[in-house]
Amino acid sequence: MQKIFLTFVLLLFFTACSSEEKEMKDFNSTTEASFTQGESYNFDLNLNDNTSLFIQVKEGKIKFDAQNKATLFVFFTTWCKPCIAQAPHLNKLREKYQDQLQIIGILLEDKNPEDLATFSAQNHLNYQIASGEGNYLFAKALGGINGIPTMFLFAKNGELLKHYLGVVPVEMLEIDILEAI
Repeated sequence: MQKIFLTFVLLLFFTACSSEEKEMKDFNSTTEASFTQGESYNFDLNLNDNTSLFIQVKEGKIKFDAQNKATLFVFFTTWCKPCIAQAPHLNKLREKYQDQLQIIGILLEDKNPEDLATFSAQNHLNYQIASGEGNYLFAKALGGINGIPTMFLFAKNGELLKHYLGVVPVEMLEIDILEAI
């Protein structure tokens, strides 16, 4: 069983690596196109700890309070099996880099606070989860979400470094996090 899992992960890794450059190029052109339309707006991401994260989209840039940390935004749904399978790895990364990395889950479905709290508890999530209308505005500001899980890694200076579509091997993600911090 372990050999099958390892083979699957390696296959996924090599497939992702071969198409990553093209995907990143396509993503960058999509993002630039959506930003050059002159849209400028502000909104809040409502977090599950009763705080919010202010997001500003202006002149082609996304600005937010990164608290001098790298930030990984993880777009997901509660019914997405790969999203749930990835959660323990994100928890470990959050623990390992807690002073240098913030992870914020961006829920792309409507859930009441009680259901979201239950989901967080069942999956032992140790990172913040955003829910509400601001999540969809944020997805739009990033050029749209074409699948889940989707992640965006920002450096501590707010610069977008990486975009991931699908499950990412934790080792690859950790290398990018080290670059971001």
